[in-house]
Amino acid sequence: MTTNRRPIGLSPAVDAVGRGQDELKYESTNPVVHYLVERWLRRLVRVIGPVDNSIVDIGVGEGYVGRRLTLGGATFIGVDIQRGKLDAARAGNQSLKAIIADAGMLPIRDRAADVVVCTEMLEHLTRPHDAADELARVVRTRCVISTPWEPYFRIGNLARMKYVKAIGNYPEHVQWFSPRSLRRLLSRSFTDVRVRRCFPWLIATARAPAEERVQIETPSTR
Repeated sequence: MTTNRRPIGLSPAVDAVGRGQDELKYESTNPVVHYLVERWLRRLVRVIGPVDNSIVDIGVGEGYVGRRLTLGGATFIGVDIQRGKLDAARAGNQSLKAIIADAGMLPIRDRAADVVVCTEMLEHLTRPHDAADELARVVRTRCVISTPWEPYFRIGNLARMKYVKAIGNYPEHVQWFSPRSLRRLLSRSFTDVRVRRCFPWLIATARAPAEERVQIETPSTR
């Protein structure tokens, strides 16, 4: 399996430590935000379903999604580039095996994870295609990906008078996904891509690619 793996890094506005950012959102006291986040988490957990063997959460953040999963005896690996967020994830889940790594160069073997989860990460990356290729490389069966649903995520921020000068855009977001654009991005790397709407997020499911489709184009052919 040949891939052109290379670091993607953080978008320019991202805090390299980041601890506490997830807490502000997932534990918001705003009743509307709290309702929407809880609804999204419940839907996400249903889509992921029980995991029997191994699950890898790419962009695990502070571990809020992982704490909701039904893991049984499954191996749970969380990957993030921000050490502060990984420390918070470990503190909240002692069974988590934490790895500091870039989404473009995952230190995980090909087809090593039964299930791969990636929530609220692709919108932060300058090269989301490279991250999608890595997700497809390491997954054995299925991948669950979630991103903000634009333009509704930005409209929601404006309704709360957040990030008004940026027209509602969260400063760390450098990609903006509609159902069509998210499906197009993932279809390059996966098979059977399906995108669900869960306002103001999108939740996509995708199957591991056939072996011959995992070959990633070289820069000269792009």
